[in-house]
Amino acid sequence: MKIISDSEIAIENKTIERGDFLKQVGIGFGAIMLMNCLQSCSEGEIPDPVIPTTGTKLDITLDLTVSANSNLKTKGGFVVVAASKVIAARTNADTFIAVSSECTHQQTTIAFRAATTDFKCPLHGSEFTATGAVQTGPATSALKKYSTTFDATNNKLRIFE
Repeated sequence: MKIISDSEIAIENKTIERGDFLKQVGIGFGAIMLMNCLQSCSEGEIPDPVIPTTGTKLDITLDLTVSANSNLKTKGGFVVVAASKVIAARTNADTFIAVSSECTHQQTTIAFRAATTDFKCPLHGSEFTATGAVQTGPATSALKKYSTTFDATNNKLRIFE
């Protein structure tokens, strides 16, 4: 076994010219852009992103006497709970429904449509049923549906998994 001393170690100092570096960066960027363009022009549908879950189950209670939740006091009203990414609605049939508030296509906040008892994304027009199923794309994945219970005595809506 040969032992190499520090004096025998030669460090080769390589440098790259600024122009060559910029060419390589430009080629890399161009390749990435080309792949994105080719993928968006293909006939196949690009799958919706998978949104990771934290492992904790949703369980929140909305107090309808609080002004932020007061829309749920009337039929057709809805509330988006941004912190929990949930939209809760009171249907014209006087029942409560709740689903994830972000469109599965590009995570835009959806809105409830009382007249048709469904949800619509304002960005690209995806429509979802009251249970979160896709009825019109471009979204291809359903919204997460949550269970609800309403305590009329205390005016509180529980939304949970």
